[in-house]
Amino acid sequence: MLRYVDYRAWVDYVERIFRKHKAEPKTILDLACGTGIPTVILARRGYSVIGVDRSPRMLEALQGKIHGLPIATLQAEMTDFRLESPVDAAISLYDSVNYLLTEDELVRCFACVRRALSPGGLFVFDMNTVYSLSTFWGNRVSPRNVDGVASLWQNTFDEQTRISTLHLTFWEERKDGGEPARYEEVHQERAYTRAEVARSLKQAGFAEARFFNHGTFFPVMPLTTRMMVVAL
Repeated sequence: MLRYVDYRAWVDYVERIFRKHKAEPKTILDLACGTGIPTVILARRGYSVIGVDRSPRMLEALQGKIHGLPIATLQAEMTDFRLESPVDAAISLYDSVNYLLTEDELVRCFACVRRALSPGGLFVFDMNTVYSLSTFWGNRVSPRNVDGVASLWQNTFDEQTRISTLHLTFWEERKDGGEPARYEEVHQERAYTRAEVARSLKQAGFAEARFFNHGTFFPVMPLTTRMMVVAL
């Protein structure tokens, strides 16, 4: 994903959100951290970070990058985890929250985060919008080729469930000149309205939710594809 995502810019944006909300966190929870690219960036900037992910293979990859950085890891589901000590802020990046396919799962996830935060702590996360999953991605096939990795993105959107399904196939060139290695993945994300997200956050114990067009502090618009949510 380093070929597609400017993770450093995403972390810059998170830090701007902290400053805008007059937050000076020392400890941060990175929920659904995956292999921990933002986790490592944050740790190198002086934060103590706890990376939580359901996948032991993802966490193993992260652990190989720690090299003395202030990073701890926890294998757990987004909807069922508990930290030993509270943190000052929590983040969840790259539409990880969209992978929760029911509002009940949203509430359970948000409740775990609320419990993990110190009083006054922020929860910052991004989501694909309804417009993004239903229309921007919608039902289409998109080929890509970046740095020797060819990929085919096949999206379908179910209007009834508001679930987007991505069938991803990619081929990576081999150094020995043989047939490219082929990999396949299936991803499902659900589109949530801002009202549904705000309601779920309130049910989980957050007092307020603010929504921004991702990368900015402008409001979410009808054609916004990705929104950043700040829960207080």
